[in-house]
Amino acid sequence: MKAQILLTPAGAKHLIGKALSKKLDLTKRIYIAYGSTNIYLLYHLGIEVNNYIAGCNYKHILNVNENRPKPIVLENGKKIDIGEFDIKSEDIFVKGANALWYEDKIKYAGVLAADKNGGTFGNFYIKAAVRGANIIIPVGHEKLIPFYYPATQNVDFSMGSKVALLRFFNGVVYTEIEAFRDLFDLEANIIAAGGILDTQGAVVFEVEGEKVKEAMDFAYRYNSLILESLL
Repeated sequence: MKAQILLTPAGAKHLIGKALSKKLDLTKRIYIAYGSTNIYLLYHLGIEVNNYIAGCNYKHILNVNENRPKPIVLENGKKIDIGEFDIKSEDIFVKGANALWYEDKIKYAGVLAADKNGGTFGNFYIKAAVRGANIIIPVGHEKLIPFYYPATQNVDFSMGSKVALLRFFNGVVYTEIEAFRDLFDLEANIIAAGGILDTQGAVVFEVEGEKVKEAMDFAYRYNSLILESLL
């Protein structure tokens, strides 16, 4: 069976979050970085958070959140307190992205950094990468760009914070395509994007498999469920 499914940005984050909540090995220590998609992941893990964003495009500017809580670390599915970011090779690090692009049909991702020291990329991602942790980068096609451009903070003006685009060099990029496959055993392809009013930023997928009805029901349920805990 085939179906055409529209996902709003919220619906896509729910899909990715729900799929990852089932896919992650909760017996391991999991470091979950700041980010809107990770808030949806935490929601589907049954963990409540507020203001769990480092930076976001909000109120028509490049916005930085200065009032975020401590990073969340899970062990056996429960939040634990840690003294420092002492990630190990057997641990999992989940880091969201601000940009997604393809090179020779391979997905790549990058993150914006307003902090002059590289923000969560410099403070957390680098350490996770050099220590060989299992890095997962959840990002929806709402953030698709045509190609990577090495932007820096060396600009004269900015609508909000000056940012750099830092390219992830290690980790598995995890999008709606992988989420449809893992959650519903569906093969998915993108056929269109865009919308107006409450459907701005939507992406349309054609999916194929036995569980297309379950996937459509999921989209109908979650496309309008924007989590108020984002800010």
